[in-house]
Amino acid sequence: MSEITPKDAPKLPLKVLRWFCDPALLEDVEGDLMELYHSRKKPDSLRSKIRFTIDVFLLFRPGMIRRFQISNQLNSVAMVKNYIITAFRFALRYKSYTVINLLGLVVGLASTILILLWINDEINIDKFHTKADRIYRAYRNMHQSSGEVMTTPAIPQPLELVLENEYPEIDEVTLVGWEVESAFRFGDDVSYEMGRYTSPEFFSIFSFPFLAGDPETAMNDVSSVVITERLARKFFGDKWKEDQLALGNTFNIDNRKSFTITGVVKDPGPKSSIQFDWIIPADEYIQRNNWVESWYNGGFRMLFTLHEGADIAVVRERVEQEVNEHTNYEADERIYLQPFRDSYLNSNFENGVPSGGRIQYVRILLIVAVFILVIACINFMNLATARSNRRSKEIGIRKVMGAHRGGLRQQFFLESFLLTIASVIMAIGVVLITIPFFNGITGKTLHLDLRSIDVWIGVAGVTLVTGLFSGSYPALLLSSFKITNSLRGTIKHSRGGAYFRKGLVIFQFALSILLIIGTVIVYQQMQFVLNKNLGLDRENMVFVEMERDLARQREVYKTELQKIPEIVSVTNTSGNPLSHGRSTGGAEWEGKDPNENVEINVLNVDLDFMRTMRMEILQGRDFSVDFGSDTANYIINEVATDVMGFDDPINKRLKVWGQEGRIIGVVRNFHMDSMFEPIDPLIIRYDPNSTYVAFIKTQGNIVSALDGIEKVTRSLNPDYPFKYKFMDEEYERSYRNEMTLSTLINIFALVSIFISCLGLLGLSSYSTSQRSREIGIRKVHGASIANLVVLLSRDYAILMGLAFVIAAPLAYYVMREWLNDFAFRTELDLFIFAIAGIGVFVGGALTVGFKSYQAAMINPVNTLKDE
Repeated sequence: MSEITPKDAPKLPLKVLRWFCDPALLEDVEGDLMELYHSRKKPDSLRSKIRFTIDVFLLFRPGMIRRFQISNQLNSVAMVKNYIITAFRFALRYKSYTVINLLGLVVGLASTILILLWINDEINIDKFHTKADRIYRAYRNMHQSSGEVMTTPAIPQPLELVLENEYPEIDEVTLVGWEVESAFRFGDDVSYEMGRYTSPEFFSIFSFPFLAGDPETAMNDVSSVVITERLARKFFGDKWKEDQLALGNTFNIDNRKSFTITGVVKDPGPKSSIQFDWIIPADEYIQRNNWVESWYNGGFRMLFTLHEGADIAVVRERVEQEVNEHTNYEADERIYLQPFRDSYLNSNFENGVPSGGRIQYVRILLIVAVFILVIACINFMNLATARSNRRSKEIGIRKVMGAHRGGLRQQFFLESFLLTIASVIMAIGVVLITIPFFNGITGKTLHLDLRSIDVWIGVAGVTLVTGLFSGSYPALLLSSFKITNSLRGTIKHSRGGAYFRKGLVIFQFALSILLIIGTVIVYQQMQFVLNKNLGLDRENMVFVEMERDLARQREVYKTELQKIPEIVSVTNTSGNPLSHGRSTGGAEWEGKDPNENVEINVLNVDLDFMRTMRMEILQGRDFSVDFGSDTANYIINEVATDVMGFDDPINKRLKVWGQEGRIIGVVRNFHMDSMFEPIDPLIIRYDPNSTYVAFIKTQGNIVSALDGIEKVTRSLNPDYPFKYKFMDEEYERSYRNEMTLSTLINIFALVSIFISCLGLLGLSSYSTSQRSREIGIRKVHGASIANLVVLLSRDYAILMGLAFVIAAPLAYYVMREWLNDFAFRTELDLFIFAIAGIGVFVGGALTVGFKSYQAAMINPVNTLKDE
């Protein structure tokens, strides 16, 4: 066997080994590694080299690592004190440099801290529950004949008993209803409050602490209600607990029934995705709605906890077919289980599995935060190198006096950290001032808790990363100056260093251009969504949910409303057409394949629906009083026509919920869901008795119209407060997350441009200082101010052009992927890219032009006198 030599092994891992390994062990360890390396079949192969690198990495552990000696200079208190004094003197001597440097870091750090606060809040939603790691949420995947999978959180109620009785791995199961609004009356006080119907196990699974009452028995009676602390204070005052005013009192809810208060819990708070002000036992709702008890319907969300140590994989495999097994596989509906702690951030589904949700916004803003911090650090580097010549003699003298490169690096790193720490302190102050404004944009209640250890760990981490990153290049550069050149003040930087600095500027502006293009496209998409013709008229459309007395008098209500001069027309429906979620998978039509399974939306309306919503009938006719049989007939949309396979659907048979009739019309498609989703098939039924929402088209003075609507509503429904909503506002509210994201990106894109221009100011300052003698000579030879400004600006124009060339394709790819999440989207306009590039170029040109003009105005005598 040939002699084993270290030169045969990969060089870099070997250097790392010799750096960290204890010298007493190095010879034996290195010999063993060499022998192991050569014992492999192909020592020279890439695989063997990778394995050797891994072997070295695995040796980095206690017992193998040498004891590193800290520099005597760093140990010297006097030396450290000298470094600090020098840093302060330099900062005070060059005030403008210090202010610009601090400004860039403070703005960048403050923006980063605000974004990280938002991200921290998002990722900690629902994590406060003590059983959070054992809570799972059930979804129903409805497999369509087309191959599409529709996912809904609406679960058949009978599954609850099956999970409780037949799954030993499951501890507790709870039903959780959708958030509903009910009228609470206590004496003469009445108000609408949001709450839910749940199973008694709700308070055992979730950590909502009781302030009054017994959580074990509070939900035993179907006529009980548990309220939040906010509701207790609202009805019984701040001293509700001291005076024991809440427990035992009764609310009349919806003028339907009295409920006894059996518990008061803490408000859910912003850390909970499940919000409520009251909880009533689910059995009370089920008793009034027996349709919920069918395996064919989904009336509740369903959540459960596993026993400690239980295997969720076993439960997943078995529970998947429970609905199918209890419905004889009439529709392929499979149960999917998701950890509850993941459901807030991953609420979107595609083909039956989570495909994202708010987690995408978290990732986008995290990238933005990293971009801004990197831009701020690059700005620091450029400003430091721009003033390097002014410290050259100091460095030369220190080296003559015995300072070595390591000590100088420590000095400049210390200066970097001092400036970073000062910036962090000021950034915290900026955050404390701006956080109310930030909360107003995001709709959150964020606060910077300076008493929290987690906050200080985060601040320390940001400080460390910023200090190391921003100080690394200046420390390496300044400490490398040669003594002779330093003392002469004739520092000449290498071509590689110049390329590096220019690369930093290109990188800065590429990130800024990327953010600007993203900002414009996000804004353009939001305007497209908010202004798109949805297929119906939502402008000046008021809707009122008809409560018990109002619903019983729906025709009288409609007639009285139409007498108001400012009201154009009124129609009653079963829900908001733009967000209606009622559907059926059991529709039957002429020629349908018995094995075909399609989920179709169903909307109940009265006669005036098409006219009030200004919808277009493409084929056939509208519902009419002239046809008494229309209560058994249907209108469908274009998508439903395609799904049913009709070229001419008029007069074709259609059966919905056991009622057979005929298709009398086809309406133009309109959006019933988010722009993220394609338009779904729809069946419109003429069933006035099943309508519970009045849509009122107004014109002229909207205040007068609302006054008239309120008078009519109160006269027919005096026991309920008057409440109304605008259709267009509700539609815009459904895109609140996207609009918030758009606003935040707008703000932070401007921040990135501001910091980048500071960096450009630093580099142009550096360049002009390097070329000061050249400028003087050119002026002596007759160069004009304009010529000098163009000369000095030309290089930066090239850098910004290169930044655009790099950023534009990347922005195109990223924004195309983001737009692909929308089923309906704006087109990527190349004009936007040009505007972004021109905007950044103009900002950069003004910055460089200003500094170049300053340099060109200097008297050449001052720059050439040393010659």
